[in-house]
Order: sequence, then C-alpha cells, then structure tokens
Amino acid sequence: MQQNHSTSDLELIAQQLDQSEDYQVLRRFQPVSCYHSDRGETLHNVCIIDTETTGLDTERCEIIELGYQILSFDSHGQFYEVLCAKNFLNEPKGVITPEVTQVTGLTMDDVKGHQIPWDEVVADMQEVQLIVAHNAGFDRPVVERYNDVFIDKVWGCSASQVDWFNLAKVSSRSQEFLCWKVGQFFYHAHRALDDVQALTHLLTRQISEQQLPAFHFLLNVVRQQKVMMKATGAPFELKDDLRSRGYRWNASERVWQKVFDASHQESELAWLIDNNTPNPTPIKLKATDTFSIRAR
Repeated sequence: MQQNHSTSDLELIAQQLDQSEDYQVLRRFQPVSCYHSDRGETLHNVCIIDTETTGLDTERCEIIELGYQILSFDSHGQFYEVLCAKNFLNEPKGVITPEVTQVTGLTMDDVKGHQIPWDEVVADMQEVQLIVAHNAGFDRPVVERYNDVFIDKVWGCSASQVDWFNLAKVSSRSQEFLCWKVGQFFYHAHRALDDVQALTHLLTRQISEQQLPAFHFLLNVVRQQKVMMKATGAPFELKDDLRSRGYRWNASERVWQKVFDASHQESELAWLIDNNTPNPTPIKLKATDTFSIRAR
C-alpha cells in the first residue's frame, strides 16, 4: 500500500539518510529571494545570466531564451537581495532543431511571436557592475551581437574562474554536476532562468578549507589584470605542449595564444623563451574585454 508522507516527514527521513555515509540526499532547488539582510556593507550589483540558443557557433546562433537575475553583493562575495529575476523567449529567424529541443525542451511553437524587450534589459543593466555566466566565453559574444549594453561591462565565468578541482575537490565543471556534488541539490536544467537561479545558489556554497562562498573566489580572479600571450614564432613541434598549457590556435593570425592573470606573465615568458619561441607577445587586456571577441 502506497504511503503519503508530509513534507516534514520526508525532511525527517532525508535528515536521517544524511547522517549515514551510505547515502547522499539531493533536495529540489527552490529559488531564493534574499540570501542575507543588509548589514551596512557597501554593496554592488551583479547580473547572473544565461542564454539558450539555436546552436553553438557564437557568430551565427540565435537566442531563443534569455534569463538573468540581478543581486546585490559585498566585496567578500556574499549575496544579499535578489533585485530582479527575468526570463524572455525569443523567436529566431532560423529554426530550432530537434537536438536543441531535446536539450532545452523549447520548440518553435513555444517561442513563436516572442521577442526580447531589449529596452527593458538595457534599463536593468544600468546599475550592474559585473555580469557572470557559467560559460562566459559563449554567452558574452552571443549577447553582445544583440545589444551594446553588454560591451562595457566586466564579465566573470563561474566555470573557468573558480578552481573547482582544488577548492571543492570536484573534477567536472558542468553546472548541473557541480550543483549535485557541491550544492547537493537538483533542478530543471537547460532553461535559462532555472540555470541562472541554480548557478546563483551554487555560488553561495562554501568551499575550500576556508569555507568561503564560491563567488568569493570568482571575484578574486575577476579583479586580477589579464594578459593575452601570443606565442609568436613558436616552433611547430611545441604545439602539443602549448595546447596542454591552455593555448588555443588563432587561425586568422596563425599563432597560439592564451589569456591568464598578469601575475603569471614573467614565468610564461620565460617558459616560451626556454622553448625556442623567439617573439612572445604579451598584450594587457581591458577589464571589460575578458571573454569577448576582443580577447580572441
């Protein structure tokens, strides 16, 4: 006979399972409207953002869903109040393929007649000092094609700018996996605002021996001056080593390059010179250029 348990009964069962090393309980994520009350700290605004698109080519794909929420935060990486949370559908000029529908659940019928109200988005972004996406190298170039309001913002990436492996002992940077492993919650993934709210909550989780919010560590990396190093003249036989060090091939300029914190510039130059690269070229990046096409 099926038993009907109340929410309190189920939570008691979950707590009992949590006490055993043989079980890990994942709770369904519920959006949070306020993480901390204002304690008189100097606060700034961050926008956590996500897009669902018709493909993976940042130069051609179209947005079919845009989700974001804006929160206040302090210099230590604590979130306070959620100031707004919005989600917009957008009908593309092209088609939504079955593969995209399989991932997002969105069809042409869902987005038909919908358009993103860009004037409203621009108004929301006016007081935002920082924008964060879990794959900023994808989301930033896409949204910049749609509106210039994103160009002069500082961006952060929760996938690449939080050292999840060393700080949280997690080997995958997939957002859904991180939410399971670090956040110990699950959610409906691959819808824009759902992803945004889940990512926000993930960034509040305390990690490392210091037990500080993940967002604290992201902020520390965002604040660092960034340098793009072009390994000009690198010998062909160095390509595998360059790739393993995080360089990528710039086909238009025919050069290997990567972006990193300026504090590593001298050691990177020394490694390139030791490996017979005659003209390594460091280029300081503007804070507002990280993850944009201007940093490619």
